[in-house]
Amino acid sequence: MTLAMLGQRPILKAFARSRRRPVRRQVPPLSRLWLFADEWLLWRIARGSDRLGAIRATIAGHQAAMQALCDADLNAMFQAPLRAEHLLDSARGAPRLAAVLEVIRRETGLSLRGNQIECAVLLLNGDCVELRTGEGKTLAAALAALAAASVGVSVHVITVNDYLAERDHALIAPLAARLGLSSAVVLQTDKDDEKRHAYDHDILYGTNKTFVFDHLRDRREGRTMPDEARPRQTGQALAIVDEVDSVLIDDATVPMILSEPADRPPAVDLALFRNLIAFARAIAPDEDRVRDRHGNWRLTSQGTARLEAAAAHWRHPLATTADIIDLAELGMTAVYGFLEGVAYIVSEGEVVMVDQATGRLMPDRKWDYGLQQMVEMVAGVEPTAETRTVGQITQQTYFRQYRVLSGLTGTAHECRSEFWAIYQLGVKAVAAHAPSGMRSCGLQMFQTADERWRAVAARAIEIAQSRAVLIGLNDVAESGALKAVFDDIGRDVAVLDALTEAQEAELVAVAGEQGRITIATHLAGRGTDIALDPAVRDAGGLHVIIASVMASGRLERQLYGRAARQGDPGSYDRMISLEDRGLTEGAFSLWRTVVTWILRRGLFPTFCLAQIHGDRDRRARTMRRKTLLREQDMTKRLGYR
Repeated sequence: MTLAMLGQRPILKAFARSRRRPVRRQVPPLSRLWLFADEWLLWRIARGSDRLGAIRATIAGHQAAMQALCDADLNAMFQAPLRAEHLLDSARGAPRLAAVLEVIRRETGLSLRGNQIECAVLLLNGDCVELRTGEGKTLAAALAALAAASVGVSVHVITVNDYLAERDHALIAPLAARLGLSSAVVLQTDKDDEKRHAYDHDILYGTNKTFVFDHLRDRREGRTMPDEARPRQTGQALAIVDEVDSVLIDDATVPMILSEPADRPPAVDLALFRNLIAFARAIAPDEDRVRDRHGNWRLTSQGTARLEAAAAHWRHPLATTADIIDLAELGMTAVYGFLEGVAYIVSEGEVVMVDQATGRLMPDRKWDYGLQQMVEMVAGVEPTAETRTVGQITQQTYFRQYRVLSGLTGTAHECRSEFWAIYQLGVKAVAAHAPSGMRSCGLQMFQTADERWRAVAARAIEIAQSRAVLIGLNDVAESGALKAVFDDIGRDVAVLDALTEAQEAELVAVAGEQGRITIATHLAGRGTDIALDPAVRDAGGLHVIIASVMASGRLERQLYGRAARQGDPGSYDRMISLEDRGLTEGAFSLWRTVVTWILRRGLFPTFCLAQIHGDRDRRARTMRRKTLLREQDMTKRLGYR
């Protein structure tokens, strides 16, 4: 990137879908220097969207005229030729957008508000839109997708799970049919021929993981059997990413790895893994094992000496090499770092990873060989076969291949610099249609976790006498601990976490009823509104209790953003314990150590928590940057595509 590029915008173009020559943007390598400049300075002067004010005003002027048209005349509006490049032109594109709005109104009975129209225009402009939760982002994305597809642009709408992809496609399908467009949804469980058929449609809904892994499969088959390969995907023209911070930020740390089963672990390896787990359980904290500044478990010099003595009796080729230290530290990670109910759950005799950003299950992912098998042993399940990596890519690289990339979320403000530095996405805030009725009830701190759980339960029961309560937690282990407190009291509550993911829509649908208490990890309500009973709205709306120290302030905003939607009243509490893992675990910089020390003395708690969140955000951002640059270096060395 150069300074001259700061004013450039991606331009919509109608590319023919092709499996032989799929359209993709050539992804330029990112330099460390420009990444630093972008993150610290250039994002502040990145491109604006002043030119879009004229088209929004012109659309409003055309809407009344469209309502007066008969169906035949309205349909004729879509027969008039219009180049994709002119869709955002106020003179030529505004009538087309107004016509799509009228189709939506006639088919659904819904008239989009001004902020939804503004959101759609920004999406077509290739921006990242921040629009408060509950403001109708799904319909705004539908307007953008329909308008783009009507001028020949192939559109991919990316969501965070298959349920939302199917739900959103069900909304748009009759609208697309009315416009003479084809639409489909591609699911992770679809067969290859079903996926090829889905990718041939004008508008395609699916999850980020489905799109990325299909790309990896196509790339792998193109390398291994170039004459017989039948790709699934037909190109990457326009992507509209819902919950864009979850997809492009939270989920970007871990590379997407396509693997296939290899041989079962040799008996000698399994014996070594068991010895390493027994060793990890036997050594003493502080004396033999400590955490480094990145939060990883490391052996002390005394622990290393104990390992050498123990490994002398282990019958394995690596037992007497320096590699045994790394393996022993993996064993400590399996025992102390990856906790059941936090990093994974056991389902039907298998270890299933839990996404730390969303709380959702990741059945298609595994840790590296050795760590995966030791975690399974700790969990008491049969160790699985080794897997062999056959392709990998970061989500940063995959989504940067789209000719036009855009996204929308309720929480993009904290990631503005990273969105620009990695994806050249400018973050544009769109105002809510009504003033927020949110009230903050402050922050309470407790010395122990038990004190916190009892206080949270009492607070929730008190408020639920007239309202509905949503309690936000970090993981399955915490939701289980709080549920046990409610059980002791004899109070029935609903639990929405990775163990009850299949019931998500049903649980959220009743979470706004009077007297309802719902415990949820931060997968709660992704893309699903909590509808309030009239009595709950009159009594003050939904109340959210944030009962854990979240990984970032952005995740807290996602949680309490479930309340006070669309002008409704609402409120939230923050109730944390000094024993919370968010305060005791992870990497500690010098600054985080200082503010944690201040927090434990009850001084400036709000300031200290904000600083802890900021420190963790900076470290996560650094990790994502390193992951991307490492991929670039590997591609350069190996010539791997």
